[in-house]
Amino acid sequence: MTSNNFEKKTIRLDIYLHYIRIFKSRSLASKFISSNRLRVSGLVTQKPHKLISIGDVLTMIINDKIMILKVSDIPNRRGPFSEALNFYKDITPIENIQKKGDVKPNIKFVDRIGRPTKRERRQTDRLMGRD
Repeated sequence: MTSNNFEKKTIRLDIYLHYIRIFKSRSLASKFISSNRLRVSGLVTQKPHKLISIGDVLTMIINDKIMILKVSDIPNRRGPFSEALNFYKDITPIENIQKKGDVKPNIKFVDRIGRPTKRERRQTDRLMGRD
C-alpha cells in the first residue's frame, strides 16, 4: 500500500470548531451548526458532519458579532488557545469590530431623592424584565 502525500486533509466541521476553541464542547458546536447560523465558503450549512479543508472560509454570528475565519491548517487535537490560533486566520472586517463600542445603553438615572414614583417603578420593572 502506498500512501499519497498529496491527499486533501479534511475534518468534520463540529470537531474543527471544538478544536480551535470557538466552542467549549463538540455538542455545543453541533447545536450551533444545526441552527443555520454558519456559512462554509458562502453556503449555509446545517450538517455538523460536513467536511472542511484548508482554504475554506467560515462565517458565523455569535452573540450579535460577525466572525469570519479562514481555515489555515487542520488540528490533530484540542490544544491550548495559543496553539489553536495557528489553525485559522481571523479575516473579520475592522468596521465590524469597532461597532461593538458604539452601543450606548439608554438608561436615565433619577436626579431626585426619595421614593420612586409609579412611572419610575414601571420603568424599573420594564428594565429588569418584570413586566
